[in-house]
Amino acid sequence: MPIKDIYQDMPLGKLFSMITKPYFGALVLKLEEVGLEKDFSVLILIEQKQNCTQQFISDSLQIDKVSMVKIIDGFSKKQLVKRIQNPKDRREYFIELTDKGRKLMPKIHKAIQELNDIAFKGFSEKERKTFTKAMITMYHNIEHFPSSHVIVYKTKKKSKA
Repeated sequence: MPIKDIYQDMPLGKLFSMITKPYFGALVLKLEEVGLEKDFSVLILIEQKQNCTQQFISDSLQIDKVSMVKIIDGFSKKQLVKRIQNPKDRREYFIELTDKGRKLMPKIHKAIQELNDIAFKGFSEKERKTFTKAMITMYHNIEHFPSSHVIVYKTKKKSKA
């Protein structure tokens, strides 16, 4: 009789968390080489969406407003993004990649692709697409479900020895 896999009865969220920690830990290390520590998903969203506002980014990536301002300020200081006033609403600003930010994007996509290839080792292309589609569907099924704020993964600063 086969031994029961110890993870099969775990809540999906715990399994996702177990995958998230090493995945993002490795991705953060890969992207440190190009001068990014984290929050690269913000840059990806800005690249994909025209006339993107801080509010849109905050809502889409579930980042609180105060943290979002700090992230955009940090990227602005590094000259990766710029704020452009909305001509139709002077209180609102669009966030756009700068030339420097656009030049960085292929390196970000390459790091993600390399790590995804490792994570999906042994999966067929059809299985990869099915898995991704299933994950997105699961998210949409539970995104409005009442929940409490939980920090899944927080990176630790490495001490310089």
